[in-house]
Amino acid sequence: MSASGERKSCSPQLEIKLFGRFEVFRNGKPIPEEAWGRRKTRTLLKILLTNPGRVFTNDQLIEFLFEGENVQNALDNLYGRVSELRRALEPELKRGVDSAFILRHGQTYRFNLDGSIQIDMIDFQQGLQSALESADAQEWIGAIEQFDDVLPLYRGEFLAEDRYEEWAEARRGELRDMHLKGLTRLADCHAHLGRLRQAISCCQRILGIEPYRESVIRQLMEYQHKAGQRAQALDTYNEGERALREYLDVDPSPETLALHQQIASGESKKETELDPRRIAVIPFVNVGQDPSDEFLADGMTEELIYTLSKVAGLEVIAQTTVLNYKGAQKSVTEIGQELHVGSLLEGSVQKVTDRARILVQLINVENEAHLWAEQYDQDMQDVLSVQGDIARRVATALKVQLLAKEKTAICKGKASNPAANTAYLKGRLFLAKRTHAACLKAIDYFEQALAIAPDYARALAGLADAHLSTIGFISAEEAYGKAKPYIQQALALDPLCAEAHATLGRILWLSDGDVHEAESEFLRAIELNPNYALAHELYVGLLRHTGRAKEACQRSEIALSLDPLSASLILRYAGSLHAAGRLVEAVDQYQKALEINPVLEEAWWGLWYSLAIQWDWDQAEVVTRRCVEQYPDNPYAHVNLSQCVVCRGRSAEALVEIRKALAVADDPPPLPVLLHAGYAHFFARQYDKAIGYLRQVLRVNPSSNSAHNAIGKCYIQQGRYDEALEELDAAERMFGGADAAWNTQVHMDRGQIYAARGETEKAEAELAALMRSSGKHNKRFAISVLLFALGRTEEAMDWLEAAATAHERFVIILGVLPDCDPIRSHPRFQALLKRIGLAD
Repeated sequence: MSASGERKSCSPQLEIKLFGRFEVFRNGKPIPEEAWGRRKTRTLLKILLTNPGRVFTNDQLIEFLFEGENVQNALDNLYGRVSELRRALEPELKRGVDSAFILRHGQTYRFNLDGSIQIDMIDFQQGLQSALESADAQEWIGAIEQFDDVLPLYRGEFLAEDRYEEWAEARRGELRDMHLKGLTRLADCHAHLGRLRQAISCCQRILGIEPYRESVIRQLMEYQHKAGQRAQALDTYNEGERALREYLDVDPSPETLALHQQIASGESKKETELDPRRIAVIPFVNVGQDPSDEFLADGMTEELIYTLSKVAGLEVIAQTTVLNYKGAQKSVTEIGQELHVGSLLEGSVQKVTDRARILVQLINVENEAHLWAEQYDQDMQDVLSVQGDIARRVATALKVQLLAKEKTAICKGKASNPAANTAYLKGRLFLAKRTHAACLKAIDYFEQALAIAPDYARALAGLADAHLSTIGFISAEEAYGKAKPYIQQALALDPLCAEAHATLGRILWLSDGDVHEAESEFLRAIELNPNYALAHELYVGLLRHTGRAKEACQRSEIALSLDPLSASLILRYAGSLHAAGRLVEAVDQYQKALEINPVLEEAWWGLWYSLAIQWDWDQAEVVTRRCVEQYPDNPYAHVNLSQCVVCRGRSAEALVEIRKALAVADDPPPLPVLLHAGYAHFFARQYDKAIGYLRQVLRVNPSSNSAHNAIGKCYIQQGRYDEALEELDAAERMFGGADAAWNTQVHMDRGQIYAARGETEKAEAELAALMRSSGKHNKRFAISVLLFALGRTEEAMDWLEAAATAHERFVIILGVLPDCDPIRSHPRFQALLKRIGLAD
């Protein structure tokens, strides 16, 4: 056999990734770091790959790698690096046999593309060219599918770790431009098919990279205007104007100014017309004789929402909102106007022995005309198989062209066993109730489904969600530990499962503290299912956590267009508005959330807190008293009035309101009411009574980190430091989370104990932990209190004043916090109380 033939038969398979993190895989396994020898061996490979197949002279490679070295030494070094590179790529290469990949011709080298090799850059370039040709030919569906396949290959900038190397600069810029061109043309393809949400998303991705690209600014404005997002289009102009001036020092072009004027002076089409492609599935009706068959109608509703949501050309209202119309005696026009949808899908289910009759009709809201109707008679074992057919017919009736992946997706996702389907369906219905008892039933049903069909990806994702929903009754650490393996299994079985990606993002963020990867997972979930409101909602929370309040508001508005009657989502929006400083709007949204769900405890708190943190204490008290008048039998109304007056130093009055809250509450009272009863007595310095209420919380929910932490605070004030440390350890353990910011109170309180004992080194360690935290949860406040305990009063006041300037939430309790009693008479402390309206 010739050396060339031997080389071909023995050479390994290589896969090389040049976008984002540089990686080389040999026969499917990453080449280990130590195999490269010296760092410049890897760099040599990267240089050759900036233009695979191009011939590089020795002089060129020496200039890139060994500039300034003695010529002979540089040449020897080059030969050494070439030898190392060949061994790294082909460790089994025999002496005297040419490399399959690194070819030498006289005084030149090149990387050989004829071997068994895959390079993401080449796949990207070839795939993008094919997609662009399809777009040029106006083959919109085919182009979109090709773009969707090739654009994800661009995982980040070309050789991102070498961003300052001149030899990579030209190729990096070229590939970046190609990526942005691909996104621009993809937006255009979506727009031609009426998929304006997808077109808008592409433009936003481009502007996230180059916010000054004026043609895309106009493109985005036009799409937003067509989609009825007039306010967002005007915001896009304002942000684009700032970017043009900041990056290029130019004003918007006359063309951009004219478009802005046109949008500013007119109305959006959707402001006056309802879009037929915006659709709501009204809860199906059970017309059978057996009320126990109700789950079949509810299950059909949920599955149709889920299946239709996979069609990106439709905008589907989420289940949380449509369930509000279950049994409602409202006309098509009324529902359509309330949800601002152009189409309604409604139907009924009737079970007769072992068969089911399903009636479905699609109605145009504008004229109440029937666009399509069908009757299905199915065996009960196969009742859910009609979803895909319904989704296809709805898309056809609404003139939505389906992509190949959407055709596959709407027929995918069911377990092959009907019994597993039924168990899964019941699990989802119980999970939607979000009570602890319902979540436990959901876990049981998901486990039943998996016992029948172990490879049922959606059941695995549902089981993970159900375990996460039990946080508070089991520790967060335990819940995340249970959920994570199920999500990993789900994604291994179905990498395109949007629910699994969203849940993985939640785990990565709240358990692992990996915000960057969590964001990637949330965005992947939204990409896979733009109609998945929960993914948007979770992403809103992450944006708020990372201080991106404006983005959180924008994302909240997108999510609310899909789920306008979700109290939890409205609450997220209110919190985002609060974080963005839009406090008046925040108050309105908190009130709206309470109208939907009057027992939403966080909304009660946020309502008056949005006023208190503006130091408008009189108005905060007016609002809380008005709520008591409006909801006299709601314990949370009394709790919030109690919180407001206790912050103002009126502890006796606060305890009266807590007693009223307990009197009108259920028996036993809700845990948040008991928790606040404990805090009210803590602020009144009645520590034993406070501990009594908090112990009641722990008897029902031993994993309540808030109760453990509050008991620890009581013990600190009583000087029972060992017991306090036990409670603080329990609080930290129950919450979990890698970010110290989640447990600022624990670090603060533990540090106070060590300071009181004279264990200064340990106290300083707790202070250091606070200093390292991300700063999202009362960091400045906690640092100041611990510094007071360490006797560093002036430094503590600096931090406390900074906390007030940043409007950290714990600042409102300064007037009553026992920890601050020793320095209450300090002039700077008194001045701060006056500044925030808690002293005359």
